[in-house]
Amino acid sequence: MKTHIITIFDKNHLARALACWMSLAKHAPESPVYWLCLDQTSYEAAQKLDLKNTKLFRPEDLQDQELLNARHARTNPEFASTCKPVFLLYMIKSVIANANDLLVFIDPDFLFYFSAEPLFKKAHVSGSIIITPHRFPPDKKQEEFKKGIYNAGIMFFRKDASARECLEEWRRQCLDWCYLRYENGKIGDQGYLSDWPKKYDGIYELTDKGVNLSTWNIENHKITPDTRGGFFVDGEPLICYHFHGLKLYFNRNGRLRVYPVS
Repeated sequence: MKTHIITIFDKNHLARALACWMSLAKHAPESPVYWLCLDQTSYEAAQKLDLKNTKLFRPEDLQDQELLNARHARTNPEFASTCKPVFLLYMIKSVIANANDLLVFIDPDFLFYFSAEPLFKKAHVSGSIIITPHRFPPDKKQEEFKKGIYNAGIMFFRKDASARECLEEWRRQCLDWCYLRYENGKIGDQGYLSDWPKKYDGIYELTDKGVNLSTWNIENHKITPDTRGGFFVDGEPLICYHFHGLKLYFNRNGRLRVYPVS
């Protein structure tokens, strides 16, 4: 079994994607990485980086005219979300991944702190499609209504018939409607995930505390530092943190800074 890691970004998220890649190079060094660069600036910059074990794609490389036709009606973030099932389906259908290989989609604003190999092995044997719940705290449980039960920032697909069936339908849904607003149970590419456990075989809900920790669920847990530079979440290792909403800016002295992460 081989694990393939997939990320999508434009020039505004290139720095995040590079930070994510550096953490993966340390904590998942055997897994090839596939970058879908949404604009020429990010694609050319990624070419110059010439990163080890990394293959670059552009939207036109996916050979999906319906995807390209949808671009003019979507914002950059909406188009990135629309690309997600298309890119994953392209990988499922291609000869890049073999049968039963694991495809891992991660947003570019993830950072890994511990080895990802045990997580990938667990995902591979747990099901065809592995999704992570938002795990909103009790006083914010109503957020599931507008954000969905599951977060689409990190997802796992084993290359098999069930995953392909899921991605075929998700592609169609996102091409039809994928906007960053709530509408009739839909929100971007994410609202569709809430129905997956009822629709597809091999669904597994990953509830590990150290996977997809982020601003919306961190208050559920006690975070403690590890002497090796990582962190523990209620005693479990923090595998990956999702830096959702992280803002970078230049201060009045022209120095790059970030707004504090609460």
